Amino acid sequence: MKKIVLIFAGVISIGIVLLVTDYMDKESTIKVKISMEGSVFQGAEFIQKKDGQLKLKLASDEAFMSDDGKFMDLKNLTMFFPEKEFIVKAQRGFYYPETGNLTLSGGIEGFSKNYTVYGTEAYWIPKEGTLYSEKPLKIETKKFSINGNSGKANADLVELNKGVVAIVYANKK
Repeated sequence: MKKIVLIFAGVISIGIVLLVTDYMDKESTIKVKISMEGSVFQGAEFIQKKDGQLKLKLASDEAFMSDDGKFMDLKNLTMFFPEKEFIVKAQRGFYYPETGNLTLSGGIEGFSKNYTVYGTEAYWIPKEGTLYSEKPLKIETKKFSINGNSGKANADLVELNKGVVAIVYANKK
């Protein structure tokens, strides 16, 4: 009787080992949750496309995701708008992933083929495709310089408001 119990226990043990080995051999989906909150990203790059076309490229030397995941603190960032061949650089920015909105601050410079824009603070609202500022702005070209205490810019218009001063340069011969 003792032998039968030992043989039966041995068969069951071998069966269990075979089942576990067979189960471990099969591929299965493993779900992993990665939390980005509180993370720091070096050389971060965000790309926005629409219908396969690049609309915006945002690069930052360093991006810190807030502990609650509601915003990213960006350092030394560059935005590139390929449709207008326009580049915006800022020392700092705050990106809000839920809305796509971006706040820029500290030494903002915007460059295009024909003009340069300078400012200290601006807000990018992608749904409107507009860059706003309630702080002083300056636009310079080879032919003129314009200063204003606030303004906005989109694909069709650059507008300065409040205390606008323009300087038009005479043609040099």
